[in-house]
This record gives sequence, C-alpha cells and structure tokens, in this order.
Amino acid sequence: MEAILTQSVLNSLRHFMYRNAIFMCERLCAEFPSETNLQLLASCYLQNNQSHSAYYILKGTRMAECRYLFALSCFQMDLLKEAEAALCPPNESSAE
Repeated sequence: MEAILTQSVLNSLRHFMYRNAIFMCERLCAEFPSETNLQLLASCYLQNNQSHSAYYILKGTRMAECRYLFALSCFQMDLLKEAEAALCPPNESSAE
C-alpha cells in the first residue's frame, strides 16, 4: 500500500496536481510515518509554495535530504541563520 500511495504522489507531482499530491502524501505520512515520507510531503508543500508547512514538518529531522529541504524553506521565509544552521550542523564531521 505504501508503494501505491508513493507512486500516486509522484504521478500527481509529474502532472502538476500539487493539491492532490499533498492530500495523498498526507495520507501516506499518516499511515506510514517515516522521515522519507516527510521529505516527499515537504517537496509537495514547497512545489505548492507552502514553505511554512514544509518548515514545520521538517523542523528537527536528521536526514541530510530533509535538512536541505528545511534550509530551502527557511531561505524562502527569510530565516537565513536557521537555514545556515540546518546545512552546517555542529555535530556532523566535515569531509575535508
């Protein structure tokens, strides 16, 4: 069932049906809570110009992809210091 919902969300995004994608992805996150599904929901919100919604669901996530989307939502809301902090967490070792 999770794969079917995910595919439905992706199809909706492909056809620019953002409200439908958000609805389906909210159902996906309710039934199968995971950070990966939250990332997909945040992508839906961002594509529908709902940065504030993406911000609230991604706050405190750990995956690098989620932190990137969180930083993007912060940037769109002009929260630049918070965006920088999300991209450069102090507890992550640098690969230099």
